[in-house]
Amino acid sequence: MLAFIWEPIRIILSFLESIVVFFGFLIQGGGQIVAPGDYLTQLNCTKIFANRAQDAVPQTAMYDVVMDFFKEGGHEAGKTPKCLVIGYDGARADLLINTKDDPTAGTQILKADGGAIYNMYTGGDWYKFNLQSTVTACGWTTLLTGHWAKEKGDTGHRVTGNGVPKPADAPKLIFTDLLEADLAQKTNFIVSWLGHFADSDAAYIYDIKYWNDNHLAAAYATEPDDEGTFAATLAAVNEAACADMIMCILEYCDHAGHAKVFGNTEPTYVAAFKEAEEKAADLIAAVKARPTYSSEDWLIIITPDHGGTFSGHGAQYLGERQTFFAVNKKVWE
Repeated sequence: MLAFIWEPIRIILSFLESIVVFFGFLIQGGGQIVAPGDYLTQLNCTKIFANRAQDAVPQTAMYDVVMDFFKEGGHEAGKTPKCLVIGYDGARADLLINTKDDPTAGTQILKADGGAIYNMYTGGDWYKFNLQSTVTACGWTTLLTGHWAKEKGDTGHRVTGNGVPKPADAPKLIFTDLLEADLAQKTNFIVSWLGHFADSDAAYIYDIKYWNDNHLAAAYATEPDDEGTFAATLAAVNEAACADMIMCILEYCDHAGHAKVFGNTEPTYVAAFKEAEEKAADLIAAVKARPTYSSEDWLIIITPDHGGTFSGHGAQYLGERQTFFAVNKKVWE
């Protein structure tokens, strides 16, 4: 009976939320008021992206890109598939303007290696009434499960905010699915934000329990800062028998945005993005320097969890919703 009453209420609330989203589009990066669509037009004018900003792919798509790559036929025959995902926490899409002419920047290296940079979006789909907060735990969990937090039939990952652990019966992380499908022998996930693994209400505490209970080779680590995360990831890439999927999350942009402003003209925020780009370039160079590189096929991805406006994020402004997906292979037409 309660479910019967609650469902129409939920639909009405979701509809009201979508209206808020529409008017939220009026406020964009750095807090300036612009006409709806102007931010997307600005992104299109950069000539950086392989798709229009209005045709951005959903954040859920990364899961399928990685899974399909590891499957037979998804990678170069006769080579061992490997994947490196470098997360830029809190990086707005328009930050790419600052490194688009820099051949040493991580995203530009991937593009030059035969890949592309795509417009991507987070925050759910307003027309499906499944909007989710544009915060860290929600965004990364969407990327890693291929699901939004709220979906019909209770199939979403249900991480509706920071401090909300992913339930044990929610969709599994891609690390788990790769290992259980025998598509990977070992995975490694390295972070510095405590909300992923270390806090008592961390997003992936039940995933850790599942890995341990089922003796899965899913390594994970929480480093004290981004320097530690970078060093640990570099060491992981340099291992002779390195994990088949390695992922790290760098917090440079998010920290700078919260300290100052999430805006493409804020020097501290831009400098943080360039720092992340330098670290990514070093990791890509390490991959290419592996003695076994010629017998491996590497999928390398750089992507954020969300953007930001003013000095925060979590709402549905385009500056928060619009992200990017840089990859060393063309994965979409």
